[in-house]
Amino acid sequence: MSYKPLYINPTDETPQVILDPENNRFEFVGNSYPENSTKFYSPILNWMKEFIDSSPKQDLSVDFNFDYFNTSSAKYILEILRLIQDHQDKGNKCLIRWYYFQDDTDMLEAGEDYQMTITVPFEIIERTDTF
Repeated sequence: MSYKPLYINPTDETPQVILDPENNRFEFVGNSYPENSTKFYSPILNWMKEFIDSSPKQDLSVDFNFDYFNTSSAKYILEILRLIQDHQDKGNKCLIRWYYFQDDTDMLEAGEDYQMTITVPFEIIERTDTF
């Protein structure tokens, strides 16, 4: 079964989201402090649940490249990570890449905290670009 990709363009308050199984691109990039986190993240969670519930045999590599996210976004990020865990538990290889800038200890610590909550292989990668 082919899945229609989900693309969400970034704004100042919301990240770019690419969920594209055909090209194996799964990315969250930018800021995440939407006025209504539930409204922003619900379509993403619904898409991922549908994708995972249909049990496609597909390995996933998911990039989280946030500049900033707020507390309400944090719980949705955790929910996304749990869905990736579910996909791995169904026998798929999964990998999470968490990016942070060297001087951003908050983002580094957030990645380390998330890394401890799941068993999916989790790489924490220091960003050297400056955009």
